[in-house]
Amino acid sequence: MRDKNVLYIGSFELPDKDAAAHRVLGIAKALRECNNRVYFVGADRGSKTSQDLCNIRTTKKEVQGFECYSRVYPGNSKAWVGYLFDIRPYIEVLDYIGDINAVICYDLSAISLEKIRRFCKRRNILCIADNTEWYSVAGRRFPVNVIKGLDEFFRMRIIHKRLDGLIVISSYLKRYYKKCKNVIRIPPLTDLNEEKWINKYEKDKRVLRLVYAGAPGRKDRIDYLIRAVGGLNRSYRLDVIGITKDEYLKLYSGHEDIVNRNDNIKFHGRISHREVLEYVKKANYSCFFRDRSRVAMAGFPTKFVEAISCGTPVISNDTSDLLKYTEKGNGIILDSADLKSIRKVLETVPVLQKVNRGRFDYHNYIGKINEWMNIS
Repeated sequence: MRDKNVLYIGSFELPDKDAAAHRVLGIAKALRECNNRVYFVGADRGSKTSQDLCNIRTTKKEVQGFECYSRVYPGNSKAWVGYLFDIRPYIEVLDYIGDINAVICYDLSAISLEKIRRFCKRRNILCIADNTEWYSVAGRRFPVNVIKGLDEFFRMRIIHKRLDGLIVISSYLKRYYKKCKNVIRIPPLTDLNEEKWINKYEKDKRVLRLVYAGAPGRKDRIDYLIRAVGGLNRSYRLDVIGITKDEYLKLYSGHEDIVNRNDNIKFHGRISHREVLEYVKKANYSCFFRDRSRVAMAGFPTKFVEAISCGTPVISNDTSDLLKYTEKGNGIILDSADLKSIRKVLETVPVLQKVNRGRFDYHNYIGKINEWMNIS
């Protein structure tokens, strides 16, 4: 796969609209350093044009030196069906570029992935999956739970094992696919040459500044953090980003007293990614907690990577590969996310801790990716 043309496809929104965009850009930069040319076909939530009326070639733009195209994000059920199962836009871009040697599929649906796999096999093109999640159907209603469950079964347990290679985000997934060919584990990556990662702030030495930045729901248990800080016996401030106070109280109606009577907890709702990073940079610690489910173990929290890259250590519990990256600083990982353990560490943690900001810089993974490419 050395010196090849690579087409990276999926529902990521370049350049920085979601965690997926950051991941694919990091891997693409490492691939580019190995003398490959990488092209993207992502998604565009902001487009008002119907996919049926949009010639995907007209969406061409440049992002950080990469040639990019985008599909219109679906706005209704009918559009969703086409979006999930129709691979023609990907094929159109592939034929337009010409001479594509490998296609990397970021978390495609099972049917789309199988269609792409068969197409690539006919064209003698390598078909690779970038696998970052093992989704759960818990909490989903019928018939979505059945459809999603079948999709996950075929994608994770059958189709991935037929591909020419796999990029996986965690040790959990690498162990599961240990018998497959050409498997490489790559965590979320950053590019510390980008200005947005520069931290010009001096950490507060008097008040313990904490930040949570994310989307509480199926993964993050922000209620664990709120309950823990509610009884702290030290000066602190907690900035909660991604959810408003009203939204939080709809999820956890029994927490009115903790939230309404605590001026140290500030809710900011959804803000831009750049604004999120500014709060993370100022914090002494970025905090999040997750139940130890298959979803949490198979994935890898992007918020962990972003905090470290900003120079902010993390307080979390033992999920995914977090222990691998906190052996010599970078934060504190608890054995469990119970209230007593969280509160104890928040009471005693020092305001300053050593952080290796370059741990997830993509430059550190160029050699590993280059070696993997020589096998593919």
